[in-house]
Amino acid sequence: MASTSSRLVLLMALLGPNTVAGSLGVPVMTIGVKRYTHSGNRGFAFSLFYTLMNVAALTQGVLMDFFRIRWKHGFDVPAFADRSLLNSGNRLFLASGCVTSMVGLWLTFLLSDPAADDDAAVYARVPAVLEAEAGLAQAGRGERPRSVEPAAKDAPSAPSESKWQKLVTAAGNVALSREFIKYIVMCVITVNLKSVFKYLDAMLPKYQLRAFGCDAPIGMIYSINPFTIVFLVPIIGAMTTGFQHFDMIHFGSYLSALSPFWLVIWPAEWAAAMFVLTLSLGEAVWSPRWYDYSMGVAPDGKEGMFTALASAPLFAAMLPTGMLSGYLLDRFCPDNGQCSDVSAGRSLLTHAQATAPSPSLGGGECRGPIMWTTVALLTLTSPLLILVTQKWIRPAPSADKVQDRTPGLGTGVDFNEADPLLVVDNLYQSAAMPRHSEGR
Repeated sequence: MASTSSRLVLLMALLGPNTVAGSLGVPVMTIGVKRYTHSGNRGFAFSLFYTLMNVAALTQGVLMDFFRIRWKHGFDVPAFADRSLLNSGNRLFLASGCVTSMVGLWLTFLLSDPAADDDAAVYARVPAVLEAEAGLAQAGRGERPRSVEPAAKDAPSAPSESKWQKLVTAAGNVALSREFIKYIVMCVITVNLKSVFKYLDAMLPKYQLRAFGCDAPIGMIYSINPFTIVFLVPIIGAMTTGFQHFDMIHFGSYLSALSPFWLVIWPAEWAAAMFVLTLSLGEAVWSPRWYDYSMGVAPDGKEGMFTALASAPLFAAMLPTGMLSGYLLDRFCPDNGQCSDVSAGRSLLTHAQATAPSPSLGGGECRGPIMWTTVALLTLTSPLLILVTQKWIRPAPSADKVQDRTPGLGTGVDFNEADPLLVVDNLYQSAAMPRHSEGR
């Protein structure tokens, strides 16, 4: 992508290898963190992993603006074309990502195989322990303990169809449960709330370039989000431990939903920064508690399905949000190629802003307030629907069982970006180990 000048090649790279790599990124890294840690330091390792991801998001925004604005023409080598790899800041920024990826690949060959996990050894002994306990129980009742015959061990397993039938039956029972229906309703209600983060990624940068010029600090403004999350999530989590998860989601959703109104009232660069800041404040309040809520409404033994669905609203919102973002931009803030014209510079922006009633491009008016009003009204439906339906979807007081067994888990990691399988694993460890100690 950094070196090509063909749009077809660029689209193939974006929709092909880049998509596959993106889907494998966080899950593979979380598996690596799990395998190279043990139960004693795993919680700290994942907290550090989450912090480093947000620090990376923070620094990449600053670096992107440096390459785009301060180093716009790259090395400015006369022998190469203006848009070549060495003479373009944007291309050099992409190339720097390729270099760091190659360094990471080289480092993987220097790593040794991880040691056997202590927890895996414990779980491997569980069947033998259960069998021994069953034998002791039979002996206590005066029965002769039954042993497993070698022939039984070598007997063929049950047909795979029966396993699938059991799986389908279990999934059907969960899908028809009242708790699952509550959770699905909550997921659907919050789709528009989580969609605002896709507008932050897909629509805000293009709006800034088209409304405020090619030198708009889109990276610096975007970096407000990870900066706020890194510092506020632990503080808010510690200050609000006495509040119920549902209430934190409800109140925090209002902050995130009202954030686009900054750009509705004031179509200015500082308003874009306030939009991201307000959105981040709301995210720090409600986003960590979403995991605790999803676990709270899940019945014991069914947490896996509920946790796997915790990220479903965000993924479900990606496609329609992207389509709506493109439509709103084309309809209310179209692109006339200003930023693709190297010779245009700031003079075109100055002339356009002086002759248009609102921030505009060369000849094309950018009606930002109308566009962001649409986004704000769509996002505001989520907290209002939570308010209307809270008597039905609010979990019972007993649903706080997870918070008692996993103190601080929800406030340490933003589980909207976490791997669902990893969350289930952490939940199993934190929930199962106290039960073993109680048995002793």
